[in-house]
Order: sequence, then structure tokens, then C-alpha cells
Amino acid sequence: MSMDKWLDDNETKENKKKRNEIYSSLSNEEKNDLKEQKIRDLVRKEKTTSSFDESRRDFLNSVLEFKVWLENRAYIKGDIERIQTWVENLYFMIDANINLHNKTRIKNGEEPLINSYKSIPVNFLDEKTRIALNKKLRGIKKTNSDNYYLRKLNNVVKEKLKDAEYYAILRDILES
Repeated sequence: MSMDKWLDDNETKENKKKRNEIYSSLSNEEKNDLKEQKIRDLVRKEKTTSSFDESRRDFLNSVLEFKVWLENRAYIKGDIERIQTWVENLYFMIDANINLHNKTRIKNGEEPLINSYKSIPVNFLDEKTRIALNKKLRGIKKTNSDNYYLRKLNNVVKEKLKDAEYYAILRDILES
């Protein structure tokens, strides 16, 4: 590979000089407008790649709006009723989101799994494995530790199911 490919040619140098001259000839307002336009373009790109759904974004906007309003209050004691209203509205937004999530889980058939999981005795599993299973069933974000305990439980279950096949054979022999 030639070193010339890494160096700028005369045409590129001239283009850079022209751009710098044009930029330096702009007024401060025009420079700020260009910067704001670039920021707007970057924000639009981020919005298209964002993975947040609208309900979460609306909730976060409401929380931020409440925070800004609360920070601007000098005498909070007089605004207790209004603060209660804000908090109730935020709570209802969370509650509605949870109910929507639960309804979609019931449609997916996870409700019978949760009910059958509740029938397992508490001392059958260790605490950390039980916590990891609860997180998995309820769709809560799991930590690395939770993933470890779920993998460990998966291996134990596979071993026990193999043993169960042998016990079924032994039971059939004893019953005959």
C-alpha cells in the first residue's frame, strides 16, 4: 500500500481551505444556527434508532416535567394538593402500563405457568434460584447472577428428568 493514499492531495487541501474560509466569514449567529442544525440532525438520527416505546417515553417526560415544576416551587406546603395529583397521575400511568403488560402475558399463556409455579413448596428451591425464576416469569430484567442460577437449575432439571425415566421403568417393573 502506498503512503500517497494516506496523504491529502491538492484538491482535498483546497476544499478544506475553502470550507474554513467560508466558515470563518460567517457571523456568530450563522455559526450557532449551523451548530443547532447539526444537533437537530443528530437527535433525529437517535430518535429513529431509539428502542424506547412511546409509553415509557411519555412517562419519563411526565416525571421530568414534574421534577422541573417541583424545583421551581418556593413554598411547597401550599402546593400539597397539586403534588398529590401529580403523584397520583404518575402512579396511574405506572399501574396502566403494568396492567397492559399483564394482559399481554395472559394472552401469551404465561398465567398457567405462574399458577403452577406457585404450587412449588418454598423450601424446594434455594432463595437465589427462586428470585431468578420470579424475574423470568414476570419479565423483569435479570442480572448475570440470575442467569447463572437459571442455567444451574436447567442442568439440574435435565439430570432429574433422566433419573425420572429410570424411576418410571423401575416402577413399571415393581407394579408388574
